[in-house]
Amino acid sequence: MTSPTLRLGPLPAIRVSPGTLVTVLVLALILYPSFAGDGGSVSSTGVLLALGIAVFMIVSVLIHEAAHALSAHGFGATVDHIALTLWGGHTQYRSESMSAPASVVISLSGPIANLLLAAGTSAIASLAEPGSAGAVFWYFCSRLNVALAIFNLLPGLPMDGGRALEALLGGVLRRPLLGTRVTAWFGRGIAVVVVLVPLWWIMRNQGADTFLLLTILWALLIAGMLWQGATRALEAAKLQHRIGTLDAATLARPMHIVPAHQSLADLGSDADLDAVLVLERTAPRPGVLGRAYRIQPAAAQAVPVQQRAATPVSAVAGSVGEIGVLEASLHGEALISAMLAKPTPLYLVLEQGGAPRGVIMSADVNALLRGR
Repeated sequence: MTSPTLRLGPLPAIRVSPGTLVTVLVLALILYPSFAGDGGSVSSTGVLLALGIAVFMIVSVLIHEAAHALSAHGFGATVDHIALTLWGGHTQYRSESMSAPASVVISLSGPIANLLLAAGTSAIASLAEPGSAGAVFWYFCSRLNVALAIFNLLPGLPMDGGRALEALLGGVLRRPLLGTRVTAWFGRGIAVVVVLVPLWWIMRNQGADTFLLLTILWALLIAGMLWQGATRALEAAKLQHRIGTLDAATLARPMHIVPAHQSLADLGSDADLDAVLVLERTAPRPGVLGRAYRIQPAAAQAVPVQQRAATPVSAVAGSVGEIGVLEASLHGEALISAMLAKPTPLYLVLEQGGAPRGVIMSADVNALLRGR
């Protein structure tokens, strides 16, 4: 289902997932017992309070994400969109380079916005008539914003506190991937605690009422989201480590490159056909030499000896696809970026002076990135 998109002033596009409605309803169900009357009848005031506070929480999440978006934009990042989802929300932005202090500020801007909201709603609650529905509404909005800020400040990924700690550890230790791994494991630990706390409440009360059952259900869903987020961070760190080990000069596979018109006899009878690459120079696009072919050993061996001198290697070769060009000095992210800029099945690696060093197969690089 396509999420509707909203536009609010200078903010980026806001994508509202249908899961946001589920969040409102679940929060309202959890909150309602606190406002229900002593009798068995449904309290209309309680329903309105529960729904109103739940809706205000979504507004609080939006303000939280807007703070992330505005601070990221302030540090030069490109903000794609804000998303409101079943789990709250997130802000999608990208930046080629972001300093550790900037990352910390961006991460903490969301919880700070919630603390400011908590202060504002608490001040409004103090001005309302004690015990009135307005006072109760603003009081709960204040407390829930405090809870939202504290939860997001927990030092584990994918929470904001975890992202701030990740940036700090990466900057101080000069090992960003170690910072990611540490805070991701903290995030997994927090996911476990999120489930254990309501279970402890149930054991302490020797049973569970509707409120506790809804709380444990919500806790399980949140814990699952946290665990998955931490797992994705660990997988991303592992992938980043693998990218960092890539080196074009090391990956280059020695190949004997021959033109498509060369005769089969010129290769010699003892040539290693697996190490021969046939190059057909066509009208290439920028960064592409032409088309590459690999000799089929069975087809080559089937050519009679007396006809090998008149048989071009292209006649016994199968197409591999276009062949691109890479510099031998490329490594890590620069190598991946160069390959993604001109995607081809294989690349000829050239030394600084233009001499060929070997060939890199895209499939080999993909296998390395997958850990195979």
